Amino acid sequence: MSAQEPKYGGTLTIVPYSPGIAALSWDPADWNWKVSIDAGPYMEQLMVGDLSKGVRGGGKNNFFSEAWLSDDVLRGELAESWEVVDKPLSIVINLRKNVKWQACKGIMEARDFTAKDVVFAYNRLVASPKANKVYFSFIDRAEETGPHQVTFFLKEYNSEWKYRLGYGYYAGIYPKEITEAPNGGAGNWQNACGTGPFRLTRYEAGAFGDYQANKEYWDRETIDGKPYKIPFVDNLVMRTIGDSQTRLAAFRTGKIDVMANINWDELKSLAPIQDKIKVIEHPDYAGEALAMRVDAPPFDNPKVRLALNLAVDRAAISKQIYGGHADFPHLPMDETWEGYFTPPEKMPNDAREVLQYDPAKAKKLLAEAGLANGFEFKAQVPSFPEQLKKAQIVAGYLSAIGVKMTIEPKEYGAFLSLMTTGKHGPGYWHFAGMSNPTASIEKLYRSSSVWNSARVNDPKVDAALDTIQQERDPDKVKKGVAALTNEMTARAPFLFLPRPRSFTVWWPWVKNYYGEISVSARRDAPVWARAWIDQDLKKSMGF
Repeated sequence: MSAQEPKYGGTLTIVPYSPGIAALSWDPADWNWKVSIDAGPYMEQLMVGDLSKGVRGGGKNNFFSEAWLSDDVLRGELAESWEVVDKPLSIVINLRKNVKWQACKGIMEARDFTAKDVVFAYNRLVASPKANKVYFSFIDRAEETGPHQVTFFLKEYNSEWKYRLGYGYYAGIYPKEITEAPNGGAGNWQNACGTGPFRLTRYEAGAFGDYQANKEYWDRETIDGKPYKIPFVDNLVMRTIGDSQTRLAAFRTGKIDVMANINWDELKSLAPIQDKIKVIEHPDYAGEALAMRVDAPPFDNPKVRLALNLAVDRAAISKQIYGGHADFPHLPMDETWEGYFTPPEKMPNDAREVLQYDPAKAKKLLAEAGLANGFEFKAQVPSFPEQLKKAQIVAGYLSAIGVKMTIEPKEYGAFLSLMTTGKHGPGYWHFAGMSNPTASIEKLYRSSSVWNSARVNDPKVDAALDTIQQERDPDKVKKGVAALTNEMTARAPFLFLPRPRSFTVWWPWVKNYYGEISVSARRDAPVWARAWIDQDLKKSMGF
């Protein structure tokens, strides 16, 4: 698309996805998903989404997916090219040669980015005591095979390798120097240093992160055929505001330029200014479900799990909470993942039944399971108002069939820790991103996955996942994912809920922005590096 001549300067203030969650860690070796958002402005990856292949370039991809990049929109970021080699089985990645690390006072001088940095970041990630032991299990070793070439020697092929190595949540590349810095090493935000378009200069937990433009950044943005140095803005401010009304007030008064991922009720509250702002609708990143631990009674009985599913009217919830702006079914497949997702009308009967509303049959199933008088169980729920509200609605439906669900609100960090340590109760409010087709099904059903909150443990399921991961034919991967998804839907270890459609809003003075929200794993910094502020328009609108 054609755009105005960009102008440099000013501050771009955004409220990103997960606006109420402060940085959980700055160290990638902590294996924390949110580092992709908070460190994303300065910490780059090997691969990234090519925005010029999206809607701004006349394409179809709007970059709404949480962490899914098809090959046709994938480009190198720190990588220049890559190739899978059969003898020996390996992935050879050629790196960019014109990239420098930022100079970080008291830590390191500016220097060239090399293959040694990639090997270091990978080895430290794998060696971390917090590492997901199966995530990189397909890799034997990483070696520097040239100053700007890294080779990953494989034990076996993995169909998800581009995501895991290139653009996933744990693919950030950082220098050894920051891990050796005083006062906390890589875990201290003051030691942040990278190759990206911004540098972190101030941070206040629960309030903001202030990122200044990296004037020596290597990448360019082409507009109307002309390349420009980026970033255009002098500062990027990422606000953390837990209270919805406070966020909305800041946006209305122009103190926030872009607000990502607001819900239907929040959008309705912006009606008085909706003719002045830009709005785009998109599926939410996160899927929600009540996980029922299948490793202990009563949820080890499939009739009980099916009963709870049949007791809840998901269509009514969609209308009641989201005004119909919701998608169901979705977990673990996004309906936009063509070939992986099976529409309900094409699902096998046993899978389709799980999605229905039939409280009479739910009671019958409980009686057949020896629970005619119902039962009680506890469910941990993150203490976000939206999630607590939905949990209470679900509890109300369950009470109608004699099942009492006691809600235990938990602060998000404690809530997440319960699952990752396996200490969560029989019910757990699974609230997580869907990543990409293979990762989504892997995280829910792999016996060794920490995100397997229902605690599915079936060697046949693990074997099916192995087959999917080792398959090189994309069409066979799609068929394998679809078949396993339908099978696991029928087993009903989760009570899936509607996924809301969310909205991103921005003021029209934010230029060269087309509503994109993720170009890797919830990483949006490359989008903001390409946006600029029309100060004259902002002033003319009274701000």
